[in-house]
Amino acid sequence: MIKNKEGIEVSVLVQQNEMEIFNIFNQKWLSNVIFHYDVQKPGLALAGYLKYLDKNQLQVFGKTEIGYLMQLPRQEFEKRLKDFMAMRVPGIIISESQEVDDAIVEIAGKYKTPVLISNLKTSLLIPRLSNFLYRHFSQKIKINGVLMDIMGLGILITGPSGIGKSETALELVSKGSHLISDDLVEFYLDSNDELVGRSVDKIKKWIEVRGLGIINIVEMFGVGALLEEKKLDLVIKLEKWNPRKKYDRLGEEKLYFNILGKDIPTFNLPVAIGRNLSTLIEVAVKFFISRKNGSMSFVEQFYNTFDQNNYQKNQEKNQSHENNTTNKTNKNNVNKVDKGNLGNQTK
Repeated sequence: MIKNKEGIEVSVLVQQNEMEIFNIFNQKWLSNVIFHYDVQKPGLALAGYLKYLDKNQLQVFGKTEIGYLMQLPRQEFEKRLKDFMAMRVPGIIISESQEVDDAIVEIAGKYKTPVLISNLKTSLLIPRLSNFLYRHFSQKIKINGVLMDIMGLGILITGPSGIGKSETALELVSKGSHLISDDLVEFYLDSNDELVGRSVDKIKKWIEVRGLGIINIVEMFGVGALLEEKKLDLVIKLEKWNPRKKYDRLGEEKLYFNILGKDIPTFNLPVAIGRNLSTLIEVAVKFFISRKNGSMSFVEQFYNTFDQNNYQKNQEKNQSHENNTTNKTNKNNVNKVDKGNLGNQTK
């Protein structure tokens, strides 16, 4: 879902370590703005067919593009490049650490176009660029809570301040789960229209524990304890135990939490003294997985067993009725035969 119409400067891409950009030409044009959430490989545009070239998109030159240009006669090479650069694209990024001909840099400079060089293969570079740009242009929302990867699922833990979200997250990490973000989570819809959460840059890898302060999760548990982002599967709301409130005791209540138009399954967990929250959350996740895999709840199993027993009783009752009917029919037939034999004897 694309909502953000504001562009993004090429300079922002340079700051992203995942793009592995190690060389930049025409740096004074890094302020050029990209206005499209996808990237483009020029393809036939370099051969002069410019109809479908989008000047708002970042252009990616792989080995095919560079190889094609370099095999052209010099005069033709410069002409094709000038026609292409005249479209005023926001920037060019060249993959696989390819050497750049000076003419490419010079002609790009004349048309105010920065040229970036990446270590990544084209097949890796394009999806990383697309994901980053889509994330920038898509609609976003920030929600207070803790986002974790528990048993492979994205779990958002919410609740009022001071209820123990961060402490519970810390215990879960010590058990092998992964933290994505503590305190504040930014959600967006990715290119597959799935809800994905990530940390705000300023608080990434930090977790606040009252009495201990703000802890660096990577230093405490290693790099593996932290994930960049995670698709959201389940919301667990922690709330203070209220003795007057009726809580779901049979597991039949179906609740949802709406984020950016997506209804996410939700469990409400009351918090009381003596309850082990990390264990309860792990059990909630296992219960959620079992229900997704088709397991029946207690009530469903109860009624299923009840229906089977009733069916069996009805079958036995019907069978008994059929047997009684058969016996009566046989007796009637015997009586008729006896009466017939008696009549013959009288004659």
